[in-house]
Amino acid sequence: MSAAIDIGGPATGPLQGVRVIDLSTVVMGPMVGQILGDFGADVIRIEPPFDTARISPANQSRNPGMGPLYMQVNRNKRSVALNLKDPDGRAALLDLMDEADVLLTNMRGDALERLGLSYEQIKQRCPHLVYAHAQGFSSESSQARRAAYDEVMQAVTGLVDLNDRAAGSVQFFPTFIADKTTGLYLLGALLAALYYQARTGEGQLISLAMADTVIAVNLLEHLAGGMFVPPTAPMGNPLSLSREHVALRTADGAIAVCAYNYDDIRNLLIGAGCRDFAADPRWDSTTIERESFYEGMQAVIAHSTSRTTAEWESYLAGLDMAFGRVVRIDDLPEDPYVREVGLIDEVEHPTEGRIKVVANPARFSLTPVNIRRLAEQAGASTDDVLQQRKSAPVA
Repeated sequence: MSAAIDIGGPATGPLQGVRVIDLSTVVMGPMVGQILGDFGADVIRIEPPFDTARISPANQSRNPGMGPLYMQVNRNKRSVALNLKDPDGRAALLDLMDEADVLLTNMRGDALERLGLSYEQIKQRCPHLVYAHAQGFSSESSQARRAAYDEVMQAVTGLVDLNDRAAGSVQFFPTFIADKTTGLYLLGALLAALYYQARTGEGQLISLAMADTVIAVNLLEHLAGGMFVPPTAPMGNPLSLSREHVALRTADGAIAVCAYNYDDIRNLLIGAGCRDFAADPRWDSTTIERESFYEGMQAVIAHSTSRTTAEWESYLAGLDMAFGRVVRIDDLPEDPYVREVGLIDEVEHPTEGRIKVVANPARFSLTPVNIRRLAEQAGASTDDVLQQRKSAPVA
């Protein structure tokens, strides 16, 4: 078993001693809480009363409420089920917040306010608390109360438009890209606030909108010529949006190759058997002409099945070009690289039987992360966490 998986062991990561109240649901917030837990924090998950990820129609669970998505983003947490609409339930939560360093939530602001749990309502009681709040649209905007899901965020931040421009499809990205991107941004902001808290003892509010985050990240390369006033070119990274920006089909699979100059084009043409075209003097130029570049890639794409994936790998390795065979997601657990680094392992879950777990990819030389607690059934740690408050109503 990977050294990063130590079920039942003590926390070993750099956030040992940090306590987090995770009042978030579905993907974005829970993923942040999971990473904090991996990094050693004591994460107490409050289910108000239950996370909808437990009952998602996409779940393929063995037992009700323990679907793969929920289990993936809720390890290294203790589950406490509280009825936050009951005064005693809220009082129990506030008591936990007194001893916590972080409150993590992605509930909408008006819902938090109705529960008496907005930042303004608790900051005097808990001035030390880092209050990390993420939602779909900025709390300072007219759209603050709108419901938000990943697909909505992909639409309003330009991601769906990019797919349409590149491939002629308004298909959503087949992953929770907005949730995950915002989660990682929130994690960075939260760790920065924890650093400030450690130096000063002061907490603060972190507000993060999914729409703002994905727009900011998306425009890193796609603001492009629109950065200048007046614009020097249309917005959108031309290479990313070209129909030639695809992996190559091989005789028995597919392979991704990064071609960014004429030398790369010439080498790929030779590999694809287009030697006459590879001899064209245009590839000697040091100035890249976009249409010629695309024309060369079109020829490579049209003839790439002349080699097997293994033959392409051998050829490209000799040129020291960046490449990677296209791996089916079903094959990842047995992929040689994944097995070499011990990224996926199998463990026995106390209620769900044998399961696969994905190790945290971060490597700390002095404070290694570990997976010490698997996702729990709802409320499994309520009595343990509340201790003397066992009379608090549970959901």
